[in-house]
Amino acid sequence: MPTSSQRAKLDDRSLAVLTAIVRLNLETGRPVSSGLVERSLQRAVSSATVRNVMKRLEDGGYLEQPHTSAGRLPTDAGYRVFVDRLLAGWALRRHEAPAGMEDQVRQGVRRAAGSQDRMKLLAGLLSRQTDSLGIVAGPTLAEATVQRIECYGRGGGRVLMVVILDDAAVRTGLVTLPEDLPEQVVAAAGRLLSERLAGRTLREAAAAEPQAVDLVETPVTRCAARLARAGRELLRGSDAGEIQFDGVASVLVAPEFQEPGPLRALLRFLESPEAMRDTLAQLGARTSDGFGVWIGRENPVDGLRCFTVMTRRVALDGRTGMVAVVGPRRMPYLRALHGLDSLRRELAAPMGPPLN
Repeated sequence: MPTSSQRAKLDDRSLAVLTAIVRLNLETGRPVSSGLVERSLQRAVSSATVRNVMKRLEDGGYLEQPHTSAGRLPTDAGYRVFVDRLLAGWALRRHEAPAGMEDQVRQGVRRAAGSQDRMKLLAGLLSRQTDSLGIVAGPTLAEATVQRIECYGRGGGRVLMVVILDDAAVRTGLVTLPEDLPEQVVAAAGRLLSERLAGRTLREAAAAEPQAVDLVETPVTRCAARLARAGRELLRGSDAGEIQFDGVASVLVAPEFQEPGPLRALLRFLESPEAMRDTLAQLGARTSDGFGVWIGRENPVDGLRCFTVMTRRVALDGRTGMVAVVGPRRMPYLRALHGLDSLRRELAAPMGPPLN
């Protein structure tokens, strides 16, 4: 695959021809002929000249010919040049979203607010706006903030720990202490834990040393330290956040999915929510701001190398979630970029009242 420095050496005519081929392929799904490129460019450039440029682009790895006498198709590298050019001018293109998209996203986010199916609704909204498979992965509880901790003795050394989080979520669990303690000691120990851990994320609370609360040797501080040790798993916040997807029908109509290989790869990806979350986390970790576009074999995840995947970190419930779109390499890139960007900006904006 050509490197970024090699891509930079394409002259204006080569870039114009390559861009025309990508656009025509996105529209038709078919190999593109030199005659079609010539008509698309609307310039006084002969088919022979276009053919020569197409041959150079093929030799450079930007185009491929599926069979003799057929037109050309973009390779991963060809699509990459096209996407990089879109992104290079994004400060201006951001204001050129398809008509009605921003209003539809704004209304869709407001309708989803407060709904028990919020994540599913957001995934459907993303799919409709991008004409691709839309995925929304909510924050993990590890990033939730502890509001307070309450502890209740249940006899026999057992203590019910209740952890109230910032988004009204509640985690509960029974922990066992070496000895049965008076109810008032257990309750006071819970209040002491709250004082020390309130405002921390579950990840930070789980990593805190239990001795940090044991400032003075009293029955209450000893109980608090034991509760912190015994409740470490409860505080660990390993619960995976919710993940939802929608729009399978949007991608299955693409010609690429008439082949069994891509279809099987997509179904394998979607059958495991845990694998989907791990994949998005892996892709998000490879970018500085959580935004990335992986085209075909650029994808580090083997099972997704016949697709294009776009990821974007977003604000969800005051924490960080991830949204993604998945489709064939012949994805409507400009629309997908606008859809992701519009949803990210709307989720970060102050939320108005939900729509009924």
